[in-house]
Amino acid sequence: MLLGVVEGFYGPFWDWVERVNLMEFLGRVGLNTYIYAPKWDQHHRDWWRVPYDTNFSDKLAMLVDSASRYGVRVVFALSPGLDIDYSSRHDQDLLLRKISWAMELGIEDLALFLDDVPPILRGGGFKSLAEAQSSLVNKVFRELNPRSLVFCPTHYYGLREEYMRELGSLVDLSIHIVWTGMWVASHRISVEDLESASNLLGRKPFIWDNYPVNDYFTANGITRLHLGPIKNRPRDFTKYIAGYVSNPMNQCEASKIPLYTIAEALLSSSYNPQRSMLDAVDYVLNKNSRYWFKMFLDFNRASFMDLNEKTVETEEDAGEVIELTRELRESLSNKKLLKEVEPVLSKMDSIARYVRGEVHHLSWRVQTSGEYNPPITTERMLNDIFGVEARLIPWYSKAYRIPQHSYRS
Repeated sequence: MLLGVVEGFYGPFWDWVERVNLMEFLGRVGLNTYIYAPKWDQHHRDWWRVPYDTNFSDKLAMLVDSASRYGVRVVFALSPGLDIDYSSRHDQDLLLRKISWAMELGIEDLALFLDDVPPILRGGGFKSLAEAQSSLVNKVFRELNPRSLVFCPTHYYGLREEYMRELGSLVDLSIHIVWTGMWVASHRISVEDLESASNLLGRKPFIWDNYPVNDYFTANGITRLHLGPIKNRPRDFTKYIAGYVSNPMNQCEASKIPLYTIAEALLSSSYNPQRSMLDAVDYVLNKNSRYWFKMFLDFNRASFMDLNEKTVETEEDAGEVIELTRELRESLSNKKLLKEVEPVLSKMDSIARYVRGEVHHLSWRVQTSGEYNPPITTERMLNDIFGVEARLIPWYSKAYRIPQHSYRS
């Protein structure tokens, strides 16, 4: 079973050193899959017809070699859904040629992603979008014969009965079909949800879990980390699914904390979220920084699954936070991780000094310590994105120099 991560977020994507380091981490925690699919790589999505250059080929081949040493399978994905003509032999040939090039580098597992595109049927000869997409993905599978093929349809969350049932009847049963749950980033996934999806698709769903991804903050110029443990997933999750990938944060090193908990949730029958989060710190960080980072997590653990985290309200809180930011900066040996969390440390320090009366204005561009305010309307949160209203407005927001935009309506 493919279990791992999909680099499938919007916003700045990882560099090759981060990806190589991640392969070692995945292998050590028992995960075996990495899917290359960053939305802002134009050759993956906007310019999918254009071949990658030699430099990219060399780096991808290096990644495949590195991953194999740790038992991790690199999956190459293309996302042609923005403008592909499903009946065009020319477009089909370009797609097959570009994927074939990746297979020549040693990649045996493929993915075809048609998510986050208008549900437009381009081309003739098909009665429905589901029929056109099924024809394309079956052609890729039949002509290239990969070890596995992961297909993300345009309607990838909720229960779109007609569309999903048609896909299930037409897509080759050996192909995995992606589903994110009842919502885009589902605050919970239940056994009943999974069974309903399985019945429509005619197979167990392949879960793309949009956690700890934070691109809906990042792409809007806001820093908000998702460091808390995965929650609200079934025990024995793997009994009900065909595979699983987590979509991580733009911050690769920081993602390792929640990814550790995801590995435990998938592989351990005694998963405990709180214990797993603390174990992740012990596993990932150097010894001198662990106490301080665990304290840091108390102020940076909120997500759409659980909004509970500490805030800074009293003089005592302020003193604790100022000490925390100083000690963590001095003790954390992973300088890449320190760079990723530095904006949050600076904001926490400023909040503490605001409590003391030393600072009069705060930046709204970083959210931490009791602030969770995605740039998403409440209606979209409830109906499409989370399935719950996930918003915390902190008391200190009155100190923002520029009034924060309201996303509640």
